[in-house]
Amino acid sequence: MIITVEYYVIVKGIESWNDYYASIDDDLVGIALLLALRELITETQTHITSYEELKTFLQDTDEDPNNPDNIILFYCGISIDSDWSNTWNREHVWPQSLGWFSESGAGADLHHLRPTDPSVNSSRGNKRFGEVEHGYEVKISITNGGGGSGCYANTEFFEPRDEVKGDVARIIFYLFTRYPQSDAYDFEDVAESLELLLEWHTIDPVDEFESHRNDVIAEYQGNRNPYIDNPEYAYLIWS
Repeated sequence: MIITVEYYVIVKGIESWNDYYASIDDDLVGIALLLALRELITETQTHITSYEELKTFLQDTDEDPNNPDNIILFYCGISIDSDWSNTWNREHVWPQSLGWFSESGAGADLHHLRPTDPSVNSSRGNKRFGEVEHGYEVKISITNGGGGSGCYANTEFFEPRDEVKGDVARIIFYLFTRYPQSDAYDFEDVAESLELLLEWHTIDPVDEFESHRNDVIAEYQGNRNPYIDNPEYAYLIWS
């Protein structure tokens, strides 16, 4: 059975992880805050995941909370059997061809990669994120039931469902923070604009699934996505 899963619980913080940010000065803003967060999430990453490990780890990070045998596919939100096969892909949210990484480092970071439907992944390709006009609805693969994904694309941009637009923005913010190689890039290299990503970050706030995923990744990698735990950091750095 294919189930569409939505989450509406707004998460404002994770009490058990409060001490994680104890070293971050409350008065920091802009590049100073970004660099302090970079130091924190780099030093606390105790395990560098491999691309091969993601076949197993993503089954835990993106587990369907209503069915532990299933996984939630990122862009389309459907629940399918989590066993590694040709039914889902390891998707680089920042496309490899638009970045500095391959299948290690940022290219195998659990905070970055998500499980996706193969047809949706193929339609997304190396398109930047943006608002789509005069496009088409991306279809789910027949293997996973077919039908519309709720995502749209044209020759230039890929627009995910509203329910994961904030997730996309927070992943991109994490990558710009965690990896110094990103300093050679602009937000326009991966998205229509920084302003659009901040808008998505606002209209799709952190939910229970995303928050739990951050916890599971912290168990595997040791580090966290600070824009999930403290969404205000994005505005303090880039607004």
